[in-house]
Amino acid sequence: MTLRTVSLSKDGDSWVFRYPAGQEDRIVEEIMYLADDRGSAFDWMDAATLSFQVTELAARDCHTQPEGEIATD
Repeated sequence: MTLRTVSLSKDGDSWVFRYPAGQEDRIVEEIMYLADDRGSAFDWMDAATLSFQVTELAARDCHTQPEGEIATD
């Protein structure tokens, strides 16, 4: 199983998310949940930044798969 990591540091706070390949939707939901928490210093711009990182990692996998092969991680 391939684990992926996205992270963000801001104003002395750090957030690190690790997730298995294929669970991009789930991790983006968790990121959005954190952004919606008014008690957190994590805001919607942070969520957008991390969601973009998740998307870039997924897209990179699409480009590295041999033609006709489907990723099953």
